[in-house]
Amino acid sequence: MKSKIQEHINENCQYLSYENILQLDKHDNGPINNVINRLEKHCYGIWLLDDNLDENYFLFYVNGGSEISGLSCKLNIHNSLRNELTFAFSKIVNDEYPADTDLLEIFNTFQYHTRTVLEKLNYFTYGDEIAGKSGILIAKDSVGIEHIPFIEKTEAFKSIYKEIHDQKIDVENKENWIYLMHNPRNGYTKIGRSINPKKREKTLQGEDPETEIIAFWKEPRLVESELHRKYEAKRIRGEWFNLTIADLIAIREFMKDRQQ
Repeated sequence: MKSKIQEHINENCQYLSYENILQLDKHDNGPINNVINRLEKHCYGIWLLDDNLDENYFLFYVNGGSEISGLSCKLNIHNSLRNELTFAFSKIVNDEYPADTDLLEIFNTFQYHTRTVLEKLNYFTYGDEIAGKSGILIAKDSVGIEHIPFIEKTEAFKSIYKEIHDQKIDVENKENWIYLMHNPRNGYTKIGRSINPKKREKTLQGEDPETEIIAFWKEPRLVESELHRKYEAKRIRGEWFNLTIADLIAIREFMKDRQQ
């Protein structure tokens, strides 16, 4: 599968020149023009040359940094690897513009646009709410049925630290724990410290029930201060930070190095 995805990316993804972006803007409904005129820092979208989704369906990203630039990728809507290819292209965009983008936001935005376009073309689309369930899906008067999954951020963040969740927290010893807690409502992550992070989780869930611990380590309090300094530029308020998957992977590796 990886070789097929890489082969498709090599053959169908390309950089967009300023001239390419101006041509795209002629067929756009406003977002690209906002980037060109510096009203927005970037935009994502789908470009259809016509209604032939097998041949003329492109994802694109335009960035309005010091120079207007972007990337595009041609896809086939019926390709069984479409969702994987969309994620691979999202990763390329994130790698190229790490300061301005978040991998999950890119992927979910492309999926949202794809679902919107398909619905307009009279496809029936569905997400993970019914994927994997038994039964036969019948969509009357639709030209086709397509699965458009999205990535739930908290679950993705937890998966980065899946080996950590089996740890036992001994509250009797009053040891210090550094924890990461995620709030899916606003997308922010808390870098905190407690002798009982599970109790702290319940306290915060009283304010927002969806808040959830995604990782915790038995470490001295100075580690919390070090992480706060490291991500100061991403601090939203207090101990809450706007962290990306790349940031969380970096924290995981930082904590692994400490514990070796």
